[in-house]
Amino acid sequence: MSITIKSTSLSSAKPAAVSRAAAPAAAPRRDDRWSGWLFALPHFLLFLVFLLAPTLFGLYLSLHNWHVLAKHHPFVGLANYQSALSDDIFWLALRNTAYFVILAVPAGNLVSLLLALGLAGVKRFATFYKVAFYLPVVISIAVVAVLWQWLFNTQVGLLNLYLDAAVTGLRHLGLPLAPFEPIPWLSNPHMAMPSIALMSIWWGAGGNMILYLAGINNIAPDYYEAATIDGANGWQRFWAITWPLLKPTTLFCLVFSVLGAFQVFGQSYVLYGGASGPGRAALTMVLYMYQQGFSQYEIGYGAAIAYLLFAVVLMLTGIQFWLFSGRKAKD
Repeated sequence: MSITIKSTSLSSAKPAAVSRAAAPAAAPRRDDRWSGWLFALPHFLLFLVFLLAPTLFGLYLSLHNWHVLAKHHPFVGLANYQSALSDDIFWLALRNTAYFVILAVPAGNLVSLLLALGLAGVKRFATFYKVAFYLPVVISIAVVAVLWQWLFNTQVGLLNLYLDAAVTGLRHLGLPLAPFEPIPWLSNPHMAMPSIALMSIWWGAGGNMILYLAGINNIAPDYYEAATIDGANGWQRFWAITWPLLKPTTLFCLVFSVLGAFQVFGQSYVLYGGASGPGRAALTMVLYMYQQGFSQYEIGYGAAIAYLLFAVVLMLTGIQFWLFSGRKAKD
């Protein structure tokens, strides 16, 4: 009896021992709840120090009569905003900036789209053309403005020289044209902002060109093949396929183009040496803010101008999203 009991106990204990030996040791469970926060902490600190804190401090400045040379900076509430809204020069700067946006944004995006459409079908030297058209984007605006100062020169600028040569050639062909008169690109109040817009289009068209080109390359070739089989020409393929599928890219380009255009500063500042141009025709919102804040040392007033500009840009951005979302819903 005892032998039987022992054999039974050994046989029953053996699988348990094997199962205990086969089971791996449980790894210590780590709490990973804070790992994501630790990885995001450097970016959050950069955002806090370089974006959020200056933004809040700018709002604080706009509510105070903050002058650099003053010892006390009393709280004035919305007085700086009221002063800006009743300032004729503020409204002039806003009109000039809006005029620049109207000139530069549609024309600039059209040029970028045309360049992208032209490069989409290029196979040979495609990389060279992309680099050539994108190169101005990486050049500092200060360098670009100095370069275009020479191009805009009334007497020896290349723009007037080329226009003079073109008019002379057309006159030799028998066209009844008057002799070319040099255009005062920078000294004429009516030409100041169009000149700045022309320079800005040349400077920034390559950036949106790359975005449009990426959007075009993401369109499946099957759509074009099916349209070609149905007898659609190039314009019909663009209007029925390319343009509708490029609307997200177009919205992105338009929003960021408007944001950048409302912040135009370096063009006017370098071309006119910090001045406002002839008849204040080149005075923009950011340039006026700079003049008030860093030339007149009215930091609070300059901060109020900055926040009013932010409100205008935010409103226009919302309108753009609303227009595109409405069209998308109709489609």
